[in-house]
Amino acid sequence: MVDDDRTPLSRRLIQALDADEAVSVAVRAPALDVAQQALFDRRVFGILEIPPDTEREVLKGNEARIPAYVDSAYFLVFNRTLQGITESAADTNLADISRGLRIDGAQARLALTAFSPAELLTEPLYNPTGGYASYVVPAAFVLIIQQTLLMGAATLTALGFERRRGAGEIAPGPRQLLGRGLTHLTIYAPALALFFVILPRVYGFSTLGRVADLALFAVPFVLATSFMGQAAGSFFKQRETAVLVFVATTLPQFFLVGVSWPREMIPPTLDYIRRIFPSESAIDGFVRIGQMGARLAEVRTDWLYLWLLAAIYFLLAVVVSWRRMASERADAV
Repeated sequence: MVDDDRTPLSRRLIQALDADEAVSVAVRAPALDVAQQALFDRRVFGILEIPPDTEREVLKGNEARIPAYVDSAYFLVFNRTLQGITESAADTNLADISRGLRIDGAQARLALTAFSPAELLTEPLYNPTGGYASYVVPAAFVLIIQQTLLMGAATLTALGFERRRGAGEIAPGPRQLLGRGLTHLTIYAPALALFFVILPRVYGFSTLGRVADLALFAVPFVLATSFMGQAAGSFFKQRETAVLVFVATTLPQFFLVGVSWPREMIPPTLDYIRRIFPSESAIDGFVRIGQMGARLAEVRTDWLYLWLLAAIYFLLAVVVSWRRMASERADAV
């Protein structure tokens, strides 16, 4: 804060800022250059300067212009800071409009109605803190599990073919592929409990879902991801390729989910392509169960689609594995 006006109006505005949930007054600088140095030192993320004669202009009926300088390096901090400044200025204006009038008087009600014709009451249902983390992090948890499992399953599958090369071993059949999928499900059970049961409670996210529904929904998700990784690993000549491919697709997948970028703005072609990844349906189901309290029957469409992906990728893994072994035998002969 740089208060060059030093009037009751400027003091009320500073108090409103400090009371707002989005911002707090960290430094009261005597001059703008001192405030700028605090901004450069990352001790503050925004500067609000109240010019001289601000209250005088307001009393004359003119608009007062109050410059605000906000650091836009952090997009979320930038938005929250501007929100706090706007809310504080609105509260100060509202207090000045009704100042000197009885709270229950007709003139006070008329002034309040002119300033705000409709009273807006917001009640966040599934994001009680109103933060970006509660909105994005649960979706990111699903993507983290998928990408790590895809990289691991594909890498181990490619490694298995490298070891079989020239050894005359047969390709892994349906039983072996299914066994790997069940093994991955067992290995990832603690990670699923950590990401979907423990961490949401640690971070204070909305946790309205039942653990049983989360567990049942996780089964086809892990199996579909495992079989997709095994099928992809059968295409790779070197096991390191799996890491490079799936790391490169992580950020595009995150934007195609429809969480950080509106789903309505995703091109139709990309909207169809994103459905090949299990996480796209899993995120919708996990968030609705975990954060919104939906039952498994209410996310049945996503659940059945994950089972469909699991069946498709299982058959694809069997076919591709058999064809690769047949091709390598023909090359050896």
